[in-house]
Amino acid sequence: MKKVMEGVWGAKSDTVWEFYMAETLPEGAHVSAVMGLPFFQDSIVLVQTRRGWEIPGGHMEFGESVIQCLQRELLEEIGVNDIISQTLFGYRRVINPDRKIFATEGRTYLRETIIPYFLVYLRQPPTRPNMDDAFDVRLFRLDADEVQRSHDKDVIDYGMSARDIVKNGVEVGPWEHSAMN
Repeated sequence: MKKVMEGVWGAKSDTVWEFYMAETLPEGAHVSAVMGLPFFQDSIVLVQTRRGWEIPGGHMEFGESVIQCLQRELLEEIGVNDIISQTLFGYRRVINPDRKIFATEGRTYLRETIIPYFLVYLRQPPTRPNMDDAFDVRLFRLDADEVQRSHDKDVIDYGMSARDIVKNGVEVGPWEHSAMN
């Protein structure tokens, strides 16, 4: 596990986050949401929300496992349930000292939660978003303007580094890849 990024959640927030490249989640971590970086052939899939083009994913529902949440979110946001594989490449650790309320569901955040990020390989292209979650879903080449302007761009880059390691059969964890040092 290696911390590669950090920041604050929102412009005036005291909620901070750290992003770690990792192949496993910390033991005993509370997972609040799950994100997937889907690939279909040589393109990535992004969803358009009120925040712009981003990685699909969302909050866990009561009783769901991490993988069940990932699969449900992909079905809701990109219309795909035929997944070839999913591989954890990192997680975001969110520290919320004031235990703010999650506005849309009225749930209180814990002081510290984890959001895992997965590389996801799809057997079929995306079909449609659930209009409650996303306005549009599309396939993009990595050099597309929408990808370059996405607020998830840094996470996409780390996901691509992890993907290249897996694809090329290099026997190191993604956090050891020279492109990230």
